[in-house]
Amino acid sequence: MKRNTLSFLVVGFFTVTAGMAAQVNAASQPQNLLSIQAQANASQAVPLRLRTQAQIVMKGGETRDGRVVKIDRKGQKLWIQASGEQRSLPLSQIENIIFPKSTPPPKSNRERRYRHGILPQAEAIWNNIPMSAFELKNAAKGEAVVQLSSPVVNSAQLKYILNVPKNKRFFVDEMRFNVQKKTMTIVVTPY
Repeated sequence: MKRNTLSFLVVGFFTVTAGMAAQVNAASQPQNLLSIQAQANASQAVPLRLRTQAQIVMKGGETRDGRVVKIDRKGQKLWIQASGEQRSLPLSQIENIIFPKSTPPPKSNRERRYRHGILPQAEAIWNNIPMSAFELKNAAKGEAVVQLSSPVVNSAQLKYILNVPKNKRFFVDEMRFNVQKKTMTIVVTPY
C-alpha cells in the first residue's frame, strides 16, 4: 500500500510540475515573439542635418543652386530658396540633390561646428526610404528627421546608427527620388 501511495505521489508530482512548466512556457513565448516582432518593425527617428546650400541636378543635366526649404510629397515638388526667392521644382525632373561638403552647416547653439580638415567617418547609403518617412523640421537650421526601419536598414545597422555619439550628426551629402515608387535614397556622413 505504501508503495502504491508513493508511486501515486511521484506520478502526481511530475504531472503537476510538467503542467506548470507548460503553462509558464506557453504564457511567455507569444509575448516574447510579439515583442521581438514589434522591435523589428519599429521605426526609429534619426536626426539629420542639411547644409545651407544645395546643387540640384535636373534630369536634362541643368543645375540649380539654393537652399532646400520644403519637400512637398503630395504635390511632388521640391522648394528651394535662392536670392531671396522661393521656387518649386518637380521631383520627377530632379536627378539628385548634392549638398557640397565645402558648404558649412547651419549654425546651432547646441552642437560643435564642422571644422574643415577633420576627416569624417565613412558615408552610408540608405535606399528605398518611403518619402513619408522624411521630414524637414526646420529649413533655416537645416534640421530634418528620417524614420528608419527594416528593410531600409537591418537591426544591426539601426543599432549602430542609434549609437552614434551624441556630439555627432548625420549630414546629408546627396538625395535622390523615385517618384513612381514614392521612395528616396539618402547618402549621409556622420560628423
